[in-house]
Amino acid sequence: MYDTMRLVEDWPAIRDKIKAHSWAKQIVDTIKSQTDWWVAHYEDDAARVAGWGHHYFCDKCFASLIFDAAKPSEHRCSGCGQLRVAQEVDDAWCYSYRSTVSSQVFHAAVLYQLYGDPSYLAFIRKVMAFYCKHYGTFLVRTPPGQEGMFSGTDLTDAVAVISMLKGLELVKDELTAEELDTYKHQFFLPEAAFLIEKVGCTPNIIIWMKAAAGMIGLFFNERIWCERAAEGEYGIKKKLSDGLLPEGFWYEASFHYHFYNANGLTYYLAFCKRYGYAFPEMEDALLRMYRYPVKYAFRNGEFPNPNDGWPLLTFDSYAHQYEWIRHIHDEAPFRYALAHCYNRPESIGGIDRLLFGRDWSKETFEDSQLDPGLPDGKSRYDPDIYFGLLQCGEAAVFLKYGFVLRGHSHADMMNIELFLRDEVISRDISNSGYGSDLFREWQRKTVAHNSVMVDKHTQPNRPTGQMLAFDQERNCCSASAADVYPGVDFARRLQLFPDRLEDEFEVKASGEQPEDHVIDWLFHCSGEVQSNLVFEKSEQPGDADGYQLMQEVSRCDTDEDFEVSWVLPGKTLTLQMEGCPGTSVYLFRGYEHRLDLLRWGVLVRRNGRSTTFRAVHRFGNLEKQ
Repeated sequence: MYDTMRLVEDWPAIRDKIKAHSWAKQIVDTIKSQTDWWVAHYEDDAARVAGWGHHYFCDKCFASLIFDAAKPSEHRCSGCGQLRVAQEVDDAWCYSYRSTVSSQVFHAAVLYQLYGDPSYLAFIRKVMAFYCKHYGTFLVRTPPGQEGMFSGTDLTDAVAVISMLKGLELVKDELTAEELDTYKHQFFLPEAAFLIEKVGCTPNIIIWMKAAAGMIGLFFNERIWCERAAEGEYGIKKKLSDGLLPEGFWYEASFHYHFYNANGLTYYLAFCKRYGYAFPEMEDALLRMYRYPVKYAFRNGEFPNPNDGWPLLTFDSYAHQYEWIRHIHDEAPFRYALAHCYNRPESIGGIDRLLFGRDWSKETFEDSQLDPGLPDGKSRYDPDIYFGLLQCGEAAVFLKYGFVLRGHSHADMMNIELFLRDEVISRDISNSGYGSDLFREWQRKTVAHNSVMVDKHTQPNRPTGQMLAFDQERNCCSASAADVYPGVDFARRLQLFPDRLEDEFEVKASGEQPEDHVIDWLFHCSGEVQSNLVFEKSEQPGDADGYQLMQEVSRCDTDEDFEVSWVLPGKTLTLQMEGCPGTSVYLFRGYEHRLDLLRWGVLVRRNGRSTTFRAVHRFGNLEKQ
C-alpha cells in the first residue's frame, strides 16, 4: 500500500507564491478572468451536436479557427480572418465548448480553494447537474468508430472526465454524499462502462479511456474499474507492454503522441498516489517516458517532429505534464525540462505551475555526469524506434531511418532535421489538422520532407531500418532500409562536424526490373535563397503526390557541382552537391504547416536504376552572441 498524498498539499503556500512572484500572479489573474466569464455565462444545450475537433480549421488557408464560447455559429480564421460556415464546424465548436467547460471545472475548484467564493462551487454543481440530467441523450457527429457519449469523440470524453475529476477531487469535501452519489450513478459509472468497453481504436486513445475509467474507480471507491482498466487485451498493462519501447519511447514514433499518451496516465498516477493504489508497471513506464525526451531534444528545447503531431513542439508545449510528474517524482531531468519551459519572458506557464512549480529559470545543470538522465551533448541512436541524433558543437542533425507502425507515420524514410546554434533551420513540419487537404496532400507526403521520391510517387512502404554503423566519437552514422519502393533500397550516411554536415544518400534498385527510375532528392530550409545556378521559370516537376502544390518553381539543368544557400539571421546554410550527368535542379517554395507559411526547397532529379547523391551542408556566417 502506498502512502497517500493530496493533489495539492499547501494552499497557503500557493497564496504566498502569488504574492511573491509576478508570474504566479499573472497566471492566477488570467485563469480567474477566464473562469469568471464561464461562471457568469455558462449555458449548455443538450440539443447541440458535438463533433470532431479536427474540423475546426479554415478551409481556405488551413489555419485554426478562433473559438469564441459566446458565438456558437461564428468561426473566424486565425490566419486569413475569413469566416467559415459549415455544420461540421458548428459541431466542432460544441466539442470545444464542452472540452473547455471540463477544464474550467478544474480551474474553478482551484479558485474556490484560493478565494472561497461560493460561485465557483455553484458553477461546478451546474455543470455536473447538466451532464447528469442529459447523459445518454447527447448527440454526436464524428468519423465512424470515434463516437463519444457527450463531448464528441471517445477520446475527448476521456479527457473531459479526467479534467472534471481533478476539479472534483479538490472540492470533494464540500460536496454532499447525495451529490456525489448522483454524479457517480448518473454520469461517471455509465461513462466508465463506456470507456472500458470501447475497443479497437488508436492505442493512445485506449490509454486515455482506460486512465479515465481507473480514476473514476479511485474517486468513487469502485476499484473494480481500476482492475478492468489495467488488465486484459486492451488494458493499460498490455498497451504499455506492446507500445513502450526499451529506452522509453512510445511506438507511434511522434513526440506529440509520446507526450499525449503519457498525459492521461500522469493524472491517473497522481490519483493512484492520492488513494494509495499501487500500479508499479504504469509508474515505471511514465518515469521512463518523461526522461526520454530530455536526451533527444535540441539545445533550444525544441523537439524533432517526425510523423503526425503538431508543429513547433518544445518543452514548454508540455510544461503542465512535467509539473505534474515532478510533483510526483522530483528528478533532475524533469527540473531540466521545466527550466527550458520558462526560459522566455512570454512563457510563464499555467495553472499547473501555479500549483506545483517555482522559478525554474534559476536551476543550473552544469555537469551531466552527476545525473545520467541529463543531456550530455553526445550523439546517440535508438534502434527500437529508428531515431538517430548527431551532435557536434552548435549543430545537431536528427535522422529517422525506419518505422514501427504505419499508423500516424509519414512517408519519409531517411528524413533529416537540422539544428544550428539556436533554431531548427530545416525542420519536419509534422501536420496541423487531420481534416485538411494540406495534411492529406502535402504534410504526410514524401515531397514535404528531406528524403527521396522515386518515379514521382510518395513512398508506399514502411520498412524497418537498420543502423549499419554508428560512431559516437566521430558523430557519424550509416543507415539503410530495403524496399522503400518495390525493388528499391535506400541508404544514408551522415557525419557531422562543427562547420558542416556530410550527407551521402544512396538509392539502389535491388530487383530484376531493367527500367530506369525518376529519382528526386529533396531538401527544405528556412531563410532566403541564393545560388550559383541560373534558374528559369518552370512547370511543376509532377502533377500529383504533392508536386502540384509547389509554388514559384524554377529549374536549371547541370552536370556540374552546384551550390544553393539559405540566408537566415546570423547564419547561412550552403548546400554543395557533387555533379552528375543528366541532373535537373528545381527550386520551389513549399508549404509549412499552414498555407500562409512557405519556405524554399530544392529538388535534385536524376534518372537511372541507382544513384548516389553526395552533398555537404556548410554552416557559415555564425555571428557571435
